[in-house]
Amino acid sequence: MTLIPADTKDLKHQQDQHPSPTARETTNPFPNPILPNADEHNAAQFSPPPYSETDSNSHTLPLVDNHTEPSYSAPSKPEISSPTTPRSNPISAYSAVNLTGPLHITGAVKSSSSVTLKTHIRVDGKVDSSSYIWLEDEILVDGKVDSSGKVTLRDGVRVEGKVNASGAVDLSNGIHVSDKVDASGAISLTGGARGIFIGGKVASSGGIDIAGRVEVLGPIKASGSIRIRSGEGKAVMKLGTKVEASSVAVEGDVEVGGNLYISKTLKLKGNLHVNGDLEIKGDLIMQKGNVVTVTGKRTIHGSIKEV
Repeated sequence: MTLIPADTKDLKHQQDQHPSPTARETTNPFPNPILPNADEHNAAQFSPPPYSETDSNSHTLPLVDNHTEPSYSAPSKPEISSPTTPRSNPISAYSAVNLTGPLHITGAVKSSSSVTLKTHIRVDGKVDSSSYIWLEDEILVDGKVDSSGKVTLRDGVRVEGKVNASGAVDLSNGIHVSDKVDASGAISLTGGARGIFIGGKVASSGGIDIAGRVEVLGPIKASGSIRIRSGEGKAVMKLGTKVEASSVAVEGDVEVGGNLYISKTLKLKGNLHVNGDLEIKGDLIMQKGNVVTVTGKRTIHGSIKEV
């Protein structure tokens, strides 16, 4: 077990000599993967066709190293719609909606069954389904995504609203959600090469699995457990204002940009690097050989245990 440097019991003395650093401003590293709006003047020449259904003993210590946080690279912006892109009126269907682009839908998409949209589709409204929703390969939704089942977003999807599911939520590779993600089931966030950005909170009545290049601006809360994994390649996570769950585990070589606040006990199975302050309200349970590196202040309200 390695803690860098060793703990001290003199909290007030350390705080006087080492004031807490100013929190860094969080910026969105994942700009819209969709190109700007199409030429509306030219697009107006095309008439959209109708759509028919188809605590007391705390340890605080400033820790500093020479680590520099790597910057995020912006994903490319593929074209979604143009004056020649086929256009459709808003869609309201009783049966399943299954569409492959390119396509520009000039309103919401609603189905009493499932909704599947793939490959360069723009929706000028929300996507609402009484079953599951699957969006993949450069999809832009100018509204919320709301499903009575599971929601899956993959490979370049931007949602200008919240994502809400009565089932599970699975997000991977190049996902931007401007608002919160809320699910009654489990939530999986896998950053992949292009990363994930969520502008609000992430909340699940089940568990949450976070891997790789993920940025969440709001709190992360689960009724079950939260697992934080290193994912593929070199990636820096930004894990909101607070991580709260029945149990929190960090696996692999995980790096966090900014502060990290854990509301209960943290189980570490690897190395944790925090480019800011680290606060753990419960215990820190580490395996032999694990390393915790913090560039700001480290506060552990419980005890440090090696297992």
